[in-house]
Amino acid sequence: MSEPTTDHPVRRLRGALAVADRPAAAAPADARDTARAMIGRLLTRVAADATRAGDAERDCLRLAIEILRAPSPHACTARLEDAARTWARDGMSLDVVNALHAAVQEVLNRIGQGDATSAHRHYDVVVAAATVVGDLLDTMSTTIIGACVRQFDRPEDGHEAALSALLEGRPVSEIAARYGVTIAERYRVLALATRPERHCDDDVIGKELRVQRLRHALAERTGGATLSTLSATGGTVLLPATEVAATGVEHLVAEIGRAARLSISATVVETSITAIADATERAHELLDIVQRLELPCGLYGFDELALEYQLTRPGPALAHLRALLAPLDGHPELLATLRCHIAAGLNRRRTGKTLNLHPNTVDYRLRRIAELTGFHAHRYPDLWYLRSALVVHSVRPHRD
Repeated sequence: MSEPTTDHPVRRLRGALAVADRPAAAAPADARDTARAMIGRLLTRVAADATRAGDAERDCLRLAIEILRAPSPHACTARLEDAARTWARDGMSLDVVNALHAAVQEVLNRIGQGDATSAHRHYDVVVAAATVVGDLLDTMSTTIIGACVRQFDRPEDGHEAALSALLEGRPVSEIAARYGVTIAERYRVLALATRPERHCDDDVIGKELRVQRLRHALAERTGGATLSTLSATGGTVLLPATEVAATGVEHLVAEIGRAARLSISATVVETSITAIADATERAHELLDIVQRLELPCGLYGFDELALEYQLTRPGPALAHLRALLAPLDGHPELLATLRCHIAAGLNRRRTGKTLNLHPNTVDYRLRRIAELTGFHAHRYPDLWYLRSALVVHSVRPHRD
């Protein structure tokens, strides 16, 4: 594709609109040439951006120029739709549309920057150029967003039908035969919680972009036998036990997180095909513990959370542990200090640094905790109870 970045440099000459180094009065009164020249100027400006977003913006502006140049825009819009599907998979559709709107706004501003005399003299050119640019924006935005929506609009297929049956504990053999879906004997059930690595749009399209990136990253790395249901905040993935080794699941979670530009917390439970529903419930209970305890992102197995899981099971022990920290309910600063002090390995200086407190203040708060609860953080028998009570306090009551 040719790069029309120097054919029609546009700039202001003595306060009047200029095309190809000539004032508008001397330039061809072709509105499409005027609009094309201005977009070419913007293309020159973003030429040095070596990022993926810069590449997408350049491609978008080049296609804008081709649409203005072509007698019929159909072939160009078809290429734009292909490009938009790629941008959707990469999660950049909104970035490209925003860049396009900014470019068009700048073009319209430049068109209207001539002084009153020149604007009146070239009114027809100004109005025609503005109309052309407005039509261009409408065509390109509609094409990009339409391609984005179609990329997300996936009808239910055999994999989704099989997954629904497994999660609901229904027989899956008939669905597998009808759709030709391969069902494994054993699965590793992953419960996922995701959040963007950076600020991003939280509207419907922004959320769909995150889902699409996650789905694409997962499909690239696990093949067609994986079953999943995903949303903008996480979901459930069934990995055939033979597809990914137990030691490879942690690497897989880290890889799809990097590829989808998401921070992922995940828990895994291995099970047979007959116990998928129970394993899924347990995996999500473990994930709830991870989130409530604010553990770092990454993969957690049942063996790493067995104590926390057991502590949160219903019964008299749960009620007793929950009551231990009840005296701190009206003292959130004491609860925060206890949590931070235990996480800091009982190091008062590290606790003080984290909370921006003097170590003596940390000592005072720990003494107050002991006075209110009867348990001392520096006595190991007491510490066991305080740790357990913190787990119970952090995790919501188990649903009977």
